[in-house]
Amino acid sequence: MIYEFRTYTLTTGAMPKVLEMFGEAYEHRKKYSELAAFWRTEFGPLNRIIHVWPYENMNHRDEVRAATVKDPNWPPGFAQLGLVVDQRSDVFQVAPNSDFAAPGQYGPVYELRDYTMKIGMMPKFLEIWESAIGARKEFSPLTTALYTELGGLNRFIHIWPYESLEHRAEVRRNALEGGKWPPKGGAECVDRQENMILTPAPFSPLQ
Repeated sequence: MIYEFRTYTLTTGAMPKVLEMFGEAYEHRKKYSELAAFWRTEFGPLNRIIHVWPYENMNHRDEVRAATVKDPNWPPGFAQLGLVVDQRSDVFQVAPNSDFAAPGQYGPVYELRDYTMKIGMMPKFLEIWESAIGARKEFSPLTTALYTELGGLNRFIHIWPYESLEHRAEVRRNALEGGKWPPKGGAECVDRQENMILTPAPFSPLQ
């Protein structure tokens, strides 16, 4: 499977209207393929939505998108209303031991941690991740971890669900005190780090 993350930055105040329009249009879009997740930012870069689409491969993506452009109900028309400032698309592969979570209730708070690797260091980081992620999942579940195939290169993202911001702080403290997280050697592979706190839209398969 591959996962396309489509990230849109909206104009200030546009979020309620965009969510309404997307939710209505998605009822028509999902007969072609369904969302994996849909989030909006609460902390970090504001006024962003992230919609995640799973595909079997790039050919499947092309087939689905070719079908959807013929549907008069898709895409939702908020871009034509001038409610979108910027759009970005990235295609990701799943990291080892990090399958995307099935639809369900996990949050309602999600943290997306976005790392840019030093050039050439992704293979080493994936080996470190594979050996260490099992120990981290003892403290809380993982939504997924992925690395870029197309789009912004050398990116690795991991997404974690929490009951609240307080739960996030507690889990991270316990994992750090356990001595097994973060994995040793991982920081040497990373050039830059960012994070965002996200909440799901009402129609998101992940809540």
